[in-house]
Amino acid sequence: MKKTKRYIALLLSAVMLVTVLAGCGSETEEEEKFVLRACVCDQIASLDPAMNTDRAAQSVFYTLYENLMRYVDDGTGSAVLANGIAKEYTEENNYDGTVTYRFSLRSSAHWSDGEKVTADDFVYAWRRLADPATDSPNHELLSMIQGYDTVRATGDVSALAVSAKNDTTFCVTLSYPCAYFLDGVCASVAAMPLRRDVVEKDAENWATTFNVVTDGAYRVGTWTKESYLQTKRNDKYYESRLVGPDAVRFLFADDADAAYALYESGEADYTSRIPQRVLSQDELSETWTATPLFATYCVLYNNLTDTFSDEHARKAFDLVIDRSAIAAAAGPEYSPACGLVPVGVRDSADGADAADYRSVGGELCAIDTEGYEIRCAEALDEMKLAGHYNGAGFPVVEYLYNTEEDVGGIVASCVQSMWKDALGVTVRLTGLSEEEYRERITSGEYELAGQYLTAQQNDAMSFLNCFASGSEDNAIRYSNHTYDVLMGVAKKSENTVARIAFLHDAEAMLLESAPLSPVIFGASAHSQREGLQGIYHDGLGNSYFVSASQANGT
Repeated sequence: MKKTKRYIALLLSAVMLVTVLAGCGSETEEEEKFVLRACVCDQIASLDPAMNTDRAAQSVFYTLYENLMRYVDDGTGSAVLANGIAKEYTEENNYDGTVTYRFSLRSSAHWSDGEKVTADDFVYAWRRLADPATDSPNHELLSMIQGYDTVRATGDVSALAVSAKNDTTFCVTLSYPCAYFLDGVCASVAAMPLRRDVVEKDAENWATTFNVVTDGAYRVGTWTKESYLQTKRNDKYYESRLVGPDAVRFLFADDADAAYALYESGEADYTSRIPQRVLSQDELSETWTATPLFATYCVLYNNLTDTFSDEHARKAFDLVIDRSAIAAAAGPEYSPACGLVPVGVRDSADGADAADYRSVGGELCAIDTEGYEIRCAEALDEMKLAGHYNGAGFPVVEYLYNTEEDVGGIVASCVQSMWKDALGVTVRLTGLSEEEYRERITSGEYELAGQYLTAQQNDAMSFLNCFASGSEDNAIRYSNHTYDVLMGVAKKSENTVARIAFLHDAEAMLLESAPLSPVIFGASAHSQREGLQGIYHDGLGNSYFVSASQANGT
């Protein structure tokens, strides 16, 4: 009798253990030889590529999924575009100004459950992304595709010009030439392929369990929502034998301090989240590496307010911003912004051979420290033209900043002091959560604000098009007919040389009247264990682990 009770107790314990593991989202894992432990983001609630808004989490998606195109290491640690699920493609300029791409998919491409990746998987995913019913925050990614506006207006996804000629031929027709289509869309996270049968079988939960089906180098092995997601080599991946780590474990951390604590304790081998206290210590400067980002931190002026509808007032505020001093205060990975489009963005569609846009465009914002006093004197003249002398009569204005952005508070304190000292103006700082900040900016209920402007593509258009009059992202309410014309022509130009010239002209025109003030260029910093190699990065802040290896060859 006692033996029977003991057997039942053991059986119940085993059942409870299995239940706990299932609740965490896991499967039985065999012993892995090389597990790379990386800390790049906070907790992930869903692995639905179309719905992801966490830029830091994109590194996880690139580990699990693969688009038509992918990023590979150029040999120096920088990511360059290469063929992905599409082994090749053709581009055809049509008589009506549209452009048709035909992608030939690899016959060896399979999902992690063994099913083949087909052209229909891309058709379904792209229609779903554009569909208003999906309510994806990334739907504008497909705005250059013919029929996109019809889909958004009517919900008829069949209007989107994407089709599957057969299982291995995916066709897309663009309304106009798009210089960043291949890397900005065909290699993006949001446009990753999806299986209709998987998504529609459980529309609410398909992307929230460890049973997610993926087509990339890895699949989900274990997913403990509060602490980590461990990926496992996908043996159905077409280049599985070339993949480095047997598994990549993504450790979640609430902030940079928590992430770096995991790294210091030895729990993480790699982190792209390093706190300012570490970056500012000279003795630790050789323990991390910075990578320029496609990101510019700016001061936004609400051009529709009584105060900042005056161009002279905006110019005065802009002139007294000491960008070099703010970059120094923000940390050694930052640099003063000499324009809106940051360093690292290419000047054309020539891939790795393209010149740097900022180098070609030159300095549009003053960053030299020697001329700062002269600029302050010019600012006082601008204030007089705006009707104010030494700040007389200028109202107290509120400056909003997002407390969740790493340098938001630092920039806010710096510009507040500079505006007070040089112009005699009082600015009240208000730090808000990201949600509160977005609400105020979107509604236009602000006068001054600090914000990162980031790009989804390696293209200057990403930074400039948002200030066209009809853009939903035109937070500063800037309106200039000539600027709109330049952007419209650049957007649809078939001549790549003329296109980039229009973009340079548009940037110069935009900054001439100071509707916003670029302050510093962003960067990401990362640390990794000695002997760990083969990890590469891009200007969007993504880290790629597929080719990682250890110096000892294990």
